[in-house]
Formats: sequence, structure tokens, C-alpha cells
Amino acid sequence: MKRAPILLVVSLAFIGCTRPEVEAFRSRPTPVTVKMSIPADIPQGEDVRKEYLAALQAKLATRIVVVPEGIQGPADTAVLEVTITDVKRYHGSPSPAAVGVATGVTVGVLGAISGNRFSAFDGFWWGMFAAHHAAHARRAELDRLGYRPLDVTAVIYLRQAGSEAGRSAPLAEFDVGGDEVIDAMDPLSRREADDVGRIREEEARAFARVVIAKLQDRFGWSAHGSPTFYRAPGEKSNEEKADDRAKPMEQAPGQSAPPPPQH
Repeated sequence: MKRAPILLVVSLAFIGCTRPEVEAFRSRPTPVTVKMSIPADIPQGEDVRKEYLAALQAKLATRIVVVPEGIQGPADTAVLEVTITDVKRYHGSPSPAAVGVATGVTVGVLGAISGNRFSAFDGFWWGMFAAHHAAHARRAELDRLGYRPLDVTAVIYLRQAGSEAGRSAPLAEFDVGGDEVIDAMDPLSRREADDVGRIREEEARAFARVVIAKLQDRFGWSAHGSPTFYRAPGEKSNEEKADDRAKPMEQAPGQSAPPPPQH
């Protein structure tokens, strides 16, 4: 029975520590536009940026309203800033060599302190053992995927709307990259594993899954049906535009139908 008041105090303290603007966004999220940047020296960087941006927008739009890139949103539109900091081929983290050296040195030092005459040998053996298993774990991960993906790291900021948004504390801030993104990737078939475009698509989807999962943990979002994108007042949806294109052209008033072809 004594635990209930303690949990109540902890809960109230947590709520009290939450900034008012964060709590307001959690209870009533505004539309969000996604801005993504990538270093200029990344090979095919613009293609990578577009693929990752499209995947993140599509995933985010299943949680809240998203303002598409190039569309002027409402005045209260928040900004999700994604700054990609590095793009490299995945080699595992940490590397087997680093695991082996760290394990070997630790075992050797502890053995020497305890007076073990074979501390150097023990350190070498355990270092090799740890490195072998780290390499095996890396190979198992690559075998699961069927391809060697890119390791994309990024810094994420969710900023509130307004002229002071760039200088005030963000609503959310976190890093994304490394094993957490690799673990979120789905395996591909042998045919798909040879398709560079399909691999990049899966990499982008996994990146988006991790970003949305972290935002969802912070703001308690839940997935809803189809993606929801912001449309300016009076703008037609893609379905309405498709219906308009499918309609036959109406004749102008007073214009007669063209005569049938003569055979």
C-alpha cells in the first residue's frame, strides 16, 4: 500500500517536468513538415535524401497530418528536421577487432592484478574467442538480410511552429543510426537482394520505422488508417484529380457534335 503514494509522486513529478509546449503538442499535435539534409560529398546523396524523405513522410502520415515538401502549410506547422550526418557501408558495431582487443586487455589486466602467471595467454585466448563470436554475429545478421546495407546516421529535431522555433528548445531531439536501424530492416529475397533500388527502399523504410517509433514513445501516437497529408483549402485530393481527368470533355454551350466520319 505504501507504493501507491510513491508512484503517484513520481508520476506527478514527471508530468511537472514536461514543458508546457511539449505537453500541448502531445495532446493536440499540429501538422508537421519534414525537412531533410545530407552532406554534399555523399555519393548520390540527393537520391538517398529523396528516398529517405519519401519513406519518412509516408510513415509519419499514418500518425499525424504531414505537410508535403514544397507545400505551404498552416501557420502552426511544426518542423521535423532530419540532418543526415554520415552514410557508409555497414560493417557492424562494434567491430570484431575492437571486441577482441577490449576483451583481451581486460582479461589480461585482471589476471595480472590477481597474480595469474598466464594472464597474457588468457587475455589473448579470450580476446580471440570474443572476436570470433562477434564476427559470427555480424555474418549471421548479414545472412538474415541477404544483403549488405548502408549505415545511415542522423540527428533528429522536432521544432514547434513560430519565428522563435529555431532558437527555442526542440520538442524532441534524438539520434538515429547503427544497429537499431539495421535490426529494423526486413530480409529480401535473392532476386531483390541484387536490386540496388529495392535495397535502398528497405533501408529508407527501416530508418523511418526507427524515427517514428522514437517519436511515438515520446508523444503516445498511434497508427491510423491511410496516410493523411495536408491539403490547402480548396485543393483537390489526388483521387478527385484522377476523377476529373477521367471525365470526358464537356461540349461548350451552342457547339454541335462533330459529324461522323465518312466511309
